[in-house]
Formats: sequence, C-alpha cells, structure tokens
Amino acid sequence: MTASVRALGLPAVLALTVGVLASWHPVLLAVLGLAALLVWGLWTPSRLMYALFAVLLLVPVTADPGYPTEPVWVVLLAATAIALFGRIQRFDPDRPLASVGMAGFVLPVTGVVAGLVHWHGPKTLIVSLIPFVCYAVIGWHVVEEARRDPELVKRVATAVAWLGVPIALLAVYQRASGTWPVLDALATSNAFTSSGGAGRSVGTIGHPIVYGTYCMMSMCVTLALRGRLWQVPFAAGAVGLLLSGSRSAWIGMAGALLVWYLSQERKVTRRGVGLVAAFVAAGGVLVLAGPGPVRGAVDILRSRLSNVTGSSSATARYSRYDVAWSGLWDRVDTVLFGLGPEAHVRYFQQVGIGDFLAQTFDNSYLTLWYDFGLIALLPFVAILVALFVKSRSLAARMLVAAMAAQIFFFDFYLWPCAAAVLILAAGLAISPGRRNGTQQGVRGMAKVPLARAG
Repeated sequence: MTASVRALGLPAVLALTVGVLASWHPVLLAVLGLAALLVWGLWTPSRLMYALFAVLLLVPVTADPGYPTEPVWVVLLAATAIALFGRIQRFDPDRPLASVGMAGFVLPVTGVVAGLVHWHGPKTLIVSLIPFVCYAVIGWHVVEEARRDPELVKRVATAVAWLGVPIALLAVYQRASGTWPVLDALATSNAFTSSGGAGRSVGTIGHPIVYGTYCMMSMCVTLALRGRLWQVPFAAGAVGLLLSGSRSAWIGMAGALLVWYLSQERKVTRRGVGLVAAFVAAGGVLVLAGPGPVRGAVDILRSRLSNVTGSSSATARYSRYDVAWSGLWDRVDTVLFGLGPEAHVRYFQQVGIGDFLAQTFDNSYLTLWYDFGLIALLPFVAILVALFVKSRSLAARMLVAAMAAQIFFFDFYLWPCAAAVLILAAGLAISPGRRNGTQQGVRGMAKVPLARAG
C-alpha cells in the first residue's frame, strides 16, 4: 500500500502543481516547461545540440515576455552559454584547443582592428562585436561536434526540418485568421505584429522574412538528405515559404534548387518530370477550386512579385545603397576599415531616411563593410566560399548558396534564427553527403586488402 501511494504521490503533486500554475499564470507554466526541457537537453552533449538549435531557431526575438534586457541578447547569450557548456563537457587537456571550428573568430578580431582605427568608445565596440563573438563560439561548438559525430548534425537538421510541419499549420492559421497568436501580445514593436505584416505568416519566429529563412532551410535539408517521408517536411516548408511572403527567401531557395539540380548526375528523369507535373497540377487545382486561404496565398505571391524593381521597398533599398556607397568611398581608410562600430546605427538614428521603412541598409554585406570595412567583409565572404567549395555535403552547399543570396536583401546579424542556418551549414559541411558518403565509403573498403598476401 505504501509503495502504491509513493508511486502515485509524485504524479499527483506534479498534476496539482500544473493545475495551479495553469489557472494562476499560464505563461509561467510555459516558461517552466521550456526551462525543464532545456535542462533535459543539457544533460548529454548530443541532447545539447538539439537544445542549442531549438533556442536559436524557435525562440522569437520579436516577443518580450518580461526579459531583463532585449530579447535578441537573451537568445544570443543563452545559446552562447549552452555552446560553452558543451565545450566544457568535451574539454580534454590532451587535445589541442585550436581547430578549424575557430575560423569564425576572425570576424570579431578584424572588428577590433577596425574599431581601433575609428574609435567610438569601448561600449560601442563591445556592443557591436557581441553578436559576432556569440556566433563564433556557437559555430566552434557545432563544428567540433560535427567532427566528432557527423551523423549528429544530420539528425539535428532533420529534426528541425520536421518541426516545420506543425509550424506550417500554425502559419496557415495565421493566414486564415489574420492574427499572430501570442506574438501580437508580446511584440516589442508594432512592426512585429500582424498589423505590421498584414497578410503574411511568421510561424513561431515572429518575422516573415526570418520565417522564410527557416522554411528555406527545412526544404534544403529535406531535399538533400532525403530521410524517410522527406516529402512531408519539404511540402510544409514550401507552404510556409509561400505564406511568409519573403522574396529574399524565394530568391535564396531558387539558388539552392539550382545548386541541387547541377549536382545531379541525371539532369532529367521520368520520375522527376512526373513529380513536377503532379505538383503543378495539384497547385493549379488548389488555385482554381481551393479554399479561400489558399487562393489568398496565391494573391500574396502575385502581389509580392509584381513590380519588384519599382516597388516602395525596392526604391528604399536604392536610396540606402546610395547612402552607404557615398560614405564608404569618402576616403581610403573608410574603404578598408569602414566608418567604425555601429556606424550604420548612428547614421539612421541621427540622420535617417524618412520613408517609414526599416532603418537599415537591408544588405548584410554592405552593413558589415560600412561598419568594419573590407578587412571584415573579405574574411566573411571567404568563409562562405570555403564552406561552399570545400563542403562534402550537398545540404551544406545548398544552405550556403541560399543564405549567401538571401542576406544580400536583409541584415541578418541580430536574427539568431537566420545566423543559425549558416552555423548548421558549417556543421553539415564536415559530414559527407547522403549519397557520396556511402558510395565513397564502399569504394574505399573495396580497395583495402582483407589479408596480406604471402
């Protein structure tokens, strides 16, 4: 009797606690649940990888449930702490600390050099370098884990892609209802609410462009790795990508599909033609006779692609490019070292462009050049090129190509979800591809003699 009471006691206490919290403060219950899940994820190094990407990809930086500081810093510092904890778990005094995974630290180092040339105070320098230091630490951990267990990164990427399925259902609801549940109530700015992004979906990410990045990543991973039932997360990613209305993500996905197509040994197959025809036919039926939300999604596609070069966002981008170019080419030192840390922030705060659009350059390459000069931009581009050229994984090459194209149209440095896609690509680049790795392994084994002759 005592044993049965003990067996039922803990579940009863937990159920009572959950009931009290749910009736008193539902948000607190959700926070405690996430904290418990995070603790469980930190228990082993392999689980830690799942927890790390869950924080980076799923926690919105546009919602503030009561953080002590801005949400983006909470997410960045939490993810960095997780990565550092993972490095401590793996610490081995007999192994060298320096490795290829530390290549990302070149960006904060060059940022320090540029900051010393155009000095604006220690606080400005530190604030401008925090994202780069955080991403360097996280990338270091992910690459080292990929070198230890290449299959782990593939499993994490596949799991993240499958999470896109329920998120796509949420995106459909957001499109049908015209609201962003929870995110509207906790938004840090009206620009990050459903009224600011009318007609577009954001999933759990909080911003349509970054949600498009997430969907783009899911489609690249599932198409390249081809796990069981890969068509399901691929289709969910395609739905989310459409509902996000993110033209930059559409362009990035087009680049990724081009990389995928060029990597195929047989460019045209009967099965491929049949699949394309089936998708086109199904899409046509949905457009003509589908429910209202589906036809509305097609309207999004039509409106976002009409007058691309002459739209208000395009003309705003042209004016921002003119401002950046005129500032960069003022002197030789500004070309090499930029205008100093946070220079673009100072410009938009002190001068600005009165078009009521986002006060950024909307170009990650241009922003990095404007703040830190060519000494930071060239290493960043070199890292992207090296990841693409040296990668043994088709998924990694597709992600790099997609992100390299998309970040030409928006600043990704303070969007951890977008940066996580490049970090995931770095981890996948270490592991062999789905087909090449298996085939090369079989060929390699065939060349090894089983016994020495004689």
